Amino acid sequence: MSRADLWNQRYLSKQAAASTLPAALQASLDQLPPGRTLDLACGDGAASLSLAAQGHQVVAVDFSTEGLQRLQGFAAERQLEIETRESDLSAPQALTGLTGDFDNIVILRYLPEASLLAQLPRYMKPAARLLIQTFNREQHRQTGFPERFCLQPGALSDTLPSLTLQTYDNGLLTGSPFDRYIFVSK
Repeated sequence: MSRADLWNQRYLSKQAAASTLPAALQASLDQLPPGRTLDLACGDGAASLSLAAQGHQVVAVDFSTEGLQRLQGFAAERQLEIETRESDLSAPQALTGLTGDFDNIVILRYLPEASLLAQLPRYMKPAARLLIQTFNREQHRQTGFPERFCLQPGALSDTLPSLTLQTYDNGLLTGSPFDRYIFVSK
């Protein structure tokens, strides 16, 4: 069974209500200025729905067809328009065919591979923001979440030399299960 199949099964067994974001993730989204926003590894759309409700034009990408279908259903219920796209973000050319530049790119609760990170600057407008907020080792300690999917402190700080690191929050210092990075394009 593929990873996408496992996630599809997970979404099929979820309750009918939309997921909500932890307060720390929602607070980060609230800091992004409305604009054209790319939500990568969107799942069933908790972040996409929040962003669209705040006036963002959202393009949501995930490899789970069931997650994307749930997202579209929740968006329709709330009379929000969200463009969805199925793509495996671990594939080398995961974003091929994506058109236009973005004011914001959001990656929440997903550890992006180096090949994906390397592609992101070419999709960013000048002064665009890239928000990456994902699990650190505290998540592993609290829940047993696999440590291989957890960020090490400062792991992404020097990975995007064409972008400026504006903010880095090491969640381990405050007991948070999330590290947060905000990069800005030049």
